[in-house]
Amino acid sequence: MRGGSVYNFDADLEGGGSFYINRFVAEAMFGRMWSYDSFLAVSIGGGQDDYHFSEKAFDPWNNINNYRVGLYGQWKVSDKWSLFAAPSVRAYAEAAVDPLDGLTGNFFGGASYTFSDRLSLGPALAITGQIADDTRYYPVLLVNWKISESLSLDTGGGLAATAGPGLALVYEFSKHWKAGITTRYERKRFRLNHEGIAPNGVGEDRNIPIYGTLAYFFYPQGYITAIFGYNAYGKLALYDEQGRYLDEYEYDPSASLGFVASFRF
Repeated sequence: MRGGSVYNFDADLEGGGSFYINRFVAEAMFGRMWSYDSFLAVSIGGGQDDYHFSEKAFDPWNNINNYRVGLYGQWKVSDKWSLFAAPSVRAYAEAAVDPLDGLTGNFFGGASYTFSDRLSLGPALAITGQIADDTRYYPVLLVNWKISESLSLDTGGGLAATAGPGLALVYEFSKHWKAGITTRYERKRFRLNHEGIAPNGVGEDRNIPIYGTLAYFFYPQGYITAIFGYNAYGKLALYDEQGRYLDEYEYDPSASLGFVASFRF
């Protein structure tokens, strides 16, 4: 079980006004492990991105709910090669909207080759379904590089701060303390309700989050992580019910602050 919350501070909008976001997310995972390198898990989760727009800003949406169900499997097929696959179904929709109207399918999978006890590399592919838009395909390079005894570079995951994996540089101070910095390209689309300025349309929030983490691990039960973020190159966009472009607003960089906690039972 893991969950977290992130607060995105005020970001000024192009044309006037500003907005901030309260983000909450939780996830439960149940799995079976055959060995350290081979396991299968089912995850169920959900959360909310609570947008607050100032009176001077346009007000396209408010609370965006999200739900997800996914599988994650990893298999050690030889001494050098490992395979993994992570299909999922997700729904992003404004409050009072049927989650089925914001339903999409996603897949992330690939292979990793172990060159040494310090370096593994491999190709992967992310496939993301889009609400009222074409499916998108992203090639990803899987990296697990132990640069030194304390420093490593990984294709790491994200829960509260981001919606998916990114490139993470991690420094391990001790068995219990780790610090890191992670970034990725973030693009969220969600179905809107019938009452706003784009009735039954689609909203989009895209940016490049860069965030630092400071984690304390209490083995083997779990960890607690503090998050310090910076969101750059942000844009909010509106589309009609069929996905036709309506309008777009850039927003200034903003800071974020939050935490993630994970517990194993």
